[in-house]
Amino acid sequence: MTQQPVPAPGRGQGAAIASPPMGKLYAVLTVALLALCAALLTVDTTTAYSALFGGLIAIAPNVFFARQAFRFRGARFTRHIAQAFYLGETGKFVLTATAFAAVFKLVEPLNAGVLWAVFVATTLGHWFLWHRLLAKSR
Repeated sequence: MTQQPVPAPGRGQGAAIASPPMGKLYAVLTVALLALCAALLTVDTTTAYSALFGGLIAIAPNVFFARQAFRFRGARFTRHIAQAFYLGETGKFVLTATAFAAVFKLVEPLNAGVLWAVFVATTLGHWFLWHRLLAKSR
C-alpha cells in the first residue's frame, strides 16, 4: 500500500483537516515516564528499569498506531484510512504482546508489579491526555 499525498489546502480540495496533536501527547508521556524513572533510581535500579520498560511498552506501540492511523486525511482516502487503522491496531497488538514476552523472557531481575502498574498508568495517562489535548484543540 503506497501513501498518497494529502492535497494542499486552497486548491479547490475543500477544507484542510488538522492533524491530531499526537507528537505533543507522546512527548509529554515520555518526559513524565523519564522523570518517574529518574526518581525511582534513587529507590532501586530494578524498580526504575521495570517502570521504564512498562512505560515504553505502553508508548511505543501507540506511536506505531498513530503513525499508521493518521497517515491519510480527507474523504477521498476513506478506504486507505480504514486499512491504515486496521494495520495500526494489528501492529500495536503484536508489538505490545512481543514486547511483554521479550521483557519477561530476557530481563532478569524484573519487578513485574511495577512493570504492570506503570503500563496501566501510562495507558490511563494516554487516554486522559488525549481528551485534554483534544478539548484544547477544538
